[in-house]
Amino acid sequence: MTISRADLAAGIRFAGQRAAAAASYTKDWDHQLGHQWTSGAAFRHVAATAGGAAGIYGALDSGMLSGIGVPQIAQMNDKAISEMAGKSRDEVIKAIVDGHEASAAFVETLAEDDLAKVVTLGGYEMPKAEIMAQIWIHHAIAHAYEASARWPIQ
Repeated sequence: MTISRADLAAGIRFAGQRAAAAASYTKDWDHQLGHQWTSGAAFRHVAATAGGAAGIYGALDSGMLSGIGVPQIAQMNDKAISEMAGKSRDEVIKAIVDGHEASAAFVETLAEDDLAKVVTLGGYEMPKAEIMAQIWIHHAIAHAYEASARWPIQ
């Protein structure tokens, strides 16, 4: 049931395209979400993390990522969002697409047997391919949905 390398790469590209589309159709990037971020901050977060697959993948075997807590992740996220604050909407959208393309291209270089290796990351114990799918597919789509959804529809 583990996602294949080809499906993972295709899914990463798909997630990037969907997040970029959501960003392009979201009119109010200053819309306050249900927490501290605005829509724009959520899209900047997606853009900032989009191209990071190679950096994270290499650390999955070490277990060092499990030592990073929520406060540290929040601090890293805030820093990355701040660094993108001066970017235009078009630059953020391009970073989402280009970053996801870079991450998908990286995944295409990986061995299927290594992607199938089960590792523990925080509360996850699953194949590396599934962790990568969580981060580069589900994560991007979840933030894009959160940033673009305007409920209730009137």
